Amino acid sequence: MAFISSSVYSHRLRQEISIDLYLPNDYTAGRTVTQPQGIIYFLHGLGRSQQYFKELSATSRYCRDNQLAVVYINAPQSFYVDMAHGMRYFTYITEELPQLLKSLYGLEFPREKIFLAGLSMGGYGTWKIGLSRPDMFGAIAPMSAPCNMKLVGKLLVQRKAAGKMNEDYMAFFNAFGDDMDIKDEDDIYYLLKQLSRLPAEQQPRIRMMCGKQDELISIFKQNAALDEYIRTLNLADYKFWKWDGAHEYSFWDRAILHAIAFFLENDYDEKEIKKWRCERE
Repeated sequence: MAFISSSVYSHRLRQEISIDLYLPNDYTAGRTVTQPQGIIYFLHGLGRSQQYFKELSATSRYCRDNQLAVVYINAPQSFYVDMAHGMRYFTYITEELPQLLKSLYGLEFPREKIFLAGLSMGGYGTWKIGLSRPDMFGAIAPMSAPCNMKLVGKLLVQRKAAGKMNEDYMAFFNAFGDDMDIKDEDDIYYLLKQLSRLPAEQQPRIRMMCGKQDELISIFKQNAALDEYIRTLNLADYKFWKWDGAHEYSFWDRAILHAIAFFLENDYDEKEIKKWRCERE
């Protein structure tokens, strides 16, 4: 396996940025170098970096088994948008990062082999980027995503007015503006409606995942409500996968396993889960 951490200058962000890349270069037993069969763009959660998920999940091993590359993207406190008070992460990820991956590492794949996944804040980013740029990704898997930013915005504005703001929530205002007035381009409901108007072959395949006990800012309720809305739309390949779990890495490790099997349309997740069972006397 090859883990590559690099620091490059981003013209879109106007600063040095880090790119963490995993390449499954030694999948075969021989001496030949294995070429990746696709790539996952992975988006981390709020208050963490790309390192945390990489260390607390088996994503790289899952990808090694399936000959997938992973780019672990670092975009702190950003929600992966072009921020109201901050940097243009959406533009960086959708325009500049693919060019860097191609020029620096020779990584270039057809749309159907480029996948997008993320957790929590990164789950929102997966919705935002995947729906805004369906031409880039063959499939997306948002995990435990806050997906109704208009609702979240109203709650946070009320808390702010009452002097009950948690500093963690300031990231929302930095990303979306002081009044949390969510524009259409950042509204998952609007973007889904726009996507549903595209021909089936132009839509990314979608699996939304969330733990049934995820109560952080009512994330499971947000996902369940979004699922009801999506069922009124004409999406070509969409499902909502839910099982017991909270806003935690044990859930997300299982989620990325399912996501990889979904991306590649194989039964890798079922085979791996069977290995975990221990027969005790």
